[in-house]
Amino acid sequence: MTIAHYMDPEQTSFSELYKFKRGSRGPKGYRGYTIPLEVPLMEEVAKKPSKSLSAGSANREGLIEIFWSPFSVLLVFVPLGAYSASHWGDGWTFILNFIALLPLAKILGDATEELAVAIKNDAVAGMLNATFGNVVEMMITVNTLRATRMPVAQRTDVVKCTLLGSILSNLLLVLGMSFCFGGLTKVKVQAATTTVGGEKEQKFAMKGVTMSMGLLTFCCMSFALPTLFAQGYQNHMGDLLDVSRNGSLLLGSAYLAFLFFQLVSHKQTLETEEGELKDAEDGENEDRPPLSIWLSISMMIVVTVVTDLISDFLCESIGGVTEDINVAFLGTILLPIAGNACEHLGAVRFAMDDKPGLAVGIAVGSSTQVALFVVPFAVIVGWLLNVPMTLDFGPVNTAVIFFSVLLATVLMSDGRSHWLKGYLLMLAYTFIAVLFWNLPPKMDE
Repeated sequence: MTIAHYMDPEQTSFSELYKFKRGSRGPKGYRGYTIPLEVPLMEEVAKKPSKSLSAGSANREGLIEIFWSPFSVLLVFVPLGAYSASHWGDGWTFILNFIALLPLAKILGDATEELAVAIKNDAVAGMLNATFGNVVEMMITVNTLRATRMPVAQRTDVVKCTLLGSILSNLLLVLGMSFCFGGLTKVKVQAATTTVGGEKEQKFAMKGVTMSMGLLTFCCMSFALPTLFAQGYQNHMGDLLDVSRNGSLLLGSAYLAFLFFQLVSHKQTLETEEGELKDAEDGENEDRPPLSIWLSISMMIVVTVVTDLISDFLCESIGGVTEDINVAFLGTILLPIAGNACEHLGAVRFAMDDKPGLAVGIAVGSSTQVALFVVPFAVIVGWLLNVPMTLDFGPVNTAVIFFSVLLATVLMSDGRSHWLKGYLLMLAYTFIAVLFWNLPPKMDE
């Protein structure tokens, strides 16, 4: 869970969103999967009000909710991935560690969410999730930039493609799937939908979305200008680095300003449409308190360390894998899945439950966070590591992200969604995947 969720004006507080997310995970079903739990004790605990639960019982129930999911089965790939790094070659190392990152990203996100709620302060919770919401992407970025088995140019190419892919997967694939499946399911929340003759449309608040799309357009400009500079002045690499590094500092300042805008100065403004798009009984259950602060922090530390090791193995194996797979396709399409799969499923589930504001908040907000925070973070890390990481994404990548932002902006401009809009967004993502699969090596830079 990331600061992206604060971009959803339908939610009045972090705790309300927390209740929605908890309702879709654990023994009662995670992200749409139904998992029966034949443990009478858990059924009895769930029936009791949260005040009757001791800290130990709340922690026990919380851990069961977090780990009782289909993704937890994939934890078996963590030791296999670590072992493969020194025994089975780059191909198996990449595959096993790629799969191992899926449950680690999910557990890290849940632990961060639990800690944020335990703090009982929306502003602090927002900052906490802003910091840890993209830890997996940030680790992949750092480990790729310092991967010694790859040439420097290939390291920066992989990082740029991975960050581009994170933006595109959220903005096109996740948003498209949410609109498509949300538009095809039966009406569950009357206030968030309109139906005419059985034809369903979902409604979402536009204030936060408009601000996010404006920021993404600003990011497109921030990528396009250094790219044009690089194309026009190819012998001025030092100047391009200066432009990119100073531009990254400006992007970072825009991100901090956006956090302040979302969480402090205009928090109430973004919540004015809330009552119109929610049913009265929406989000009224909360079975237990969050995990204790010490347990949440302990989980975050342990999972972060393990994730760093696994991502390091993954990044070191990329050099061998790219002999068979296009670098652009690997970075843009495959790698973003590792850090975003759980939230992707969550956004689709929210849309199917007629909570399109949450789905849009996750998809658009996550894209905005990557563009405003993780991209400048990558440039600054490259600066510290003496790796020439720039904001020159190349003409193809820049055109792809510009037209993707333009398409998403046009389709969301009326605050309504239906299955056809989702289908168009998914088609755009598929077209881009085909493009990068066939991109010649000389065009990867």
